[in-house]
Amino acid sequence: MIPDITIHNTAKFPKLGLGTWEMGGRSKPDYSRDNLWLKAITFALESGIRHIDTAAIYGGGHSEELVGKAIRPYDRSRLLITTKVSGDKLRYDEVLRSVAQSLQNLSTDYIDLLLIHWPNPAVPLSETMKAFNRLLDEKTILYFGLSNFPVSLIREVMQLTDRPILTNQIEYNVFTRNKGSYNTGMEREIIPFCHEHGISITAWRPVMKGDATLAGQATLAAVGEKYGLSSFQLALNWLCSKPLMMAIPKMSSEQHIRENIEALSVKLDPEDYTLLERMGN
Repeated sequence: MIPDITIHNTAKFPKLGLGTWEMGGRSKPDYSRDNLWLKAITFALESGIRHIDTAAIYGGGHSEELVGKAIRPYDRSRLLITTKVSGDKLRYDEVLRSVAQSLQNLSTDYIDLLLIHWPNPAVPLSETMKAFNRLLDEKTILYFGLSNFPVSLIREVMQLTDRPILTNQIEYNVFTRNKGSYNTGMEREIIPFCHEHGISITAWRPVMKGDATLAGQATLAAVGEKYGLSSFQLALNWLCSKPLMMAIPKMSSEQHIRENIEALSVKLDPEDYTLLERMGN
């Protein structure tokens, strides 16, 4: 059973979701492994995963198409689908067109959670949020959030809507604490500010894409052995033990999916969580 978090006393999202970056290609469609990705998404759904995270740019839209195909046999009301509008498509009309295309790709008539994929200083946030507010009013999207946003821009968004920001999706893991690919000060500034305002954090790259650095780290290996967890499972456990925290690792095999779900069922001793807290940049 994957535990939920409640955000703004209204939305319930599971701590563990399925990330789909590179499923169906990177910036362009790649159809060569469609059967593998469809099998992985289906197995995740059968195993209790309810939240699937994708984006308009993933595989040039093909990732969304794969998600749409995989979820077709399931009760849509029990699933939570997140997708994102690219940072280079944030003009009012561009947002509306992007969402219309995402709905078509996903074969659905609404999106549970729509994110601004990254901020674009060339487009006023007021213009972007005008489109988001319209989509929220029309219930084309049920909730909205941000991705890779610093505190200054989160504050700006808060002034442009009366709807709560559901999440800020940032790079965050046991090693990457305050210096990521797109943001700095995640633990020092972004996460505390978000929590102060009831905004959840969604961690992308939560286990560093299976990086060998994580697998070979001595503290992770030692603590993991104590609980019968791999270093990756332990890193995910640590992350998901935090309040208002969700993780969306890419999971491409049945074993990987099982291991990640199992990782959340273990509760570490407080001193072991403290050990892990001392790691990272």
